[in-house]
Amino acid sequence: MATEPPSDVQWWNAGGVADLWLPTDQVSGSGAIIIVSAAGYNLSGFTVAWGEGASEQMDGPQHEITLNSFPNDGDWLTFEMEIGSWGELVLDRIEIRTASTIPFEAADLDGSGWVLRGDFGFSLGVADGGSLSATDAEIMGADVLISGTAVGQNSWFKRSGPVNVQGAQASLTWNGGGFDSTLDDHDVRADGVAALSFTGVTDSGGFVDLWERQIPAQVLHFPGSGAQFTLNGVGPDERTIPGISTAEGISNVPGDDGPTTRVVEIGQSDGSVWTESATIDSISWFTAWGTYTSDGISLPHSADVIVDFPLPAVSISQVDVEDEAPTLGRRASVTVTLANTGEVPANVPIECYDGGDRADISPTFPSAMVGADSEADVDLKWGHTGSGNSTLTCSPMLPTQLTRDGAFGGGSGDSSVVVWEVQQDAGMDPIVIALIVALVVGVLLVAGFASIQARESMVKAEEPED
Repeated sequence: MATEPPSDVQWWNAGGVADLWLPTDQVSGSGAIIIVSAAGYNLSGFTVAWGEGASEQMDGPQHEITLNSFPNDGDWLTFEMEIGSWGELVLDRIEIRTASTIPFEAADLDGSGWVLRGDFGFSLGVADGGSLSATDAEIMGADVLISGTAVGQNSWFKRSGPVNVQGAQASLTWNGGGFDSTLDDHDVRADGVAALSFTGVTDSGGFVDLWERQIPAQVLHFPGSGAQFTLNGVGPDERTIPGISTAEGISNVPGDDGPTTRVVEIGQSDGSVWTESATIDSISWFTAWGTYTSDGISLPHSADVIVDFPLPAVSISQVDVEDEAPTLGRRASVTVTLANTGEVPANVPIECYDGGDRADISPTFPSAMVGADSEADVDLKWGHTGSGNSTLTCSPMLPTQLTRDGAFGGGSGDSSVVVWEVQQDAGMDPIVIALIVALVVGVLLVAGFASIQARESMVKAEEPED
């Protein structure tokens, strides 16, 4: 038990009122109620009413309500923010002044619409693998972190909230007793995996919930960049958030009030439980192979979420060269078989390599539409320079926006070893024959032309002169 637990209270009831029960059974005669703010705060912007009396505007570090008499048992102090005002109301204590002064720490008074303010008196930790057992006990003013096992029977956490329960091995099981006063709007704060069990417990009440589950910022991991999507039902406000994956293929799920934590479960003071059931909807991802869509994927509460939806998975199952001994100077016929083991079709271009160099193939970038869970063939021609052994290696050309290895398959395939051969001479080369024929024809043409010229000259020489 802390000797100096948190003792101040802060108004925490936007749009409503907060109240404190002030006991007066030990007071008689006339006097005053003195409301004192915590150091560094003031009462401005708020009103207070005693019992059924009229509201009074407060200002400065303290406010006095003068009374001619006090009720026999006590009454309510009701606090409310003035319309159009904004600020923090933090109370240190309430005093009753008659012939003497009776002080009450604000946190000692019963009421609703408040949370604790102040520093915990000590830390209480239950490590992973450790345990805590409490029976008819009271834990006062402790900063509690449970990573192991905590079991309580008719025991209380007072001014120790929220009790933090964090980790896959963490559990809090409480029967009877309960929680009284917290620094936040919930008595217990758990992560997404800790185990909680409550039977017959009393919480701080009012707007303070029994527990909240909060998870840190989440990262969605898509197969690649440019995937558009919409998150629906995010957080207690069940927000709708559009998004698109970055160049790294990721997108962050924002917190409730920024980039950090998000509430995904609330055990409310009335016994009901709200649990987030967010979904990743309207996924549309345009790629060079096609546009892939999905809807209604559940958003789990893990820190890193792998977003999976129907995609193709294409690899090369066979590279078949028709002639195992093709001739240099002529292209070999090749059939490349693509296998799609994915759930959707894809229009897949392929590329081929001849050793370490890009292969001389025609067409340069052949492609085929490959249906889901089926195969398709691509026919091409392969040219090669230099005799000897060679292997043609072909693979799908993956879209550039992919960031997840294996998202579209992509396995390559090799042909059997091909022996390229120089063409053997089988008689005179047709080109040489054509050149000789052309030469002979040319010679004959020249000879014929010369003969005609000589004949014409002889005729002229034989003609008589006049």
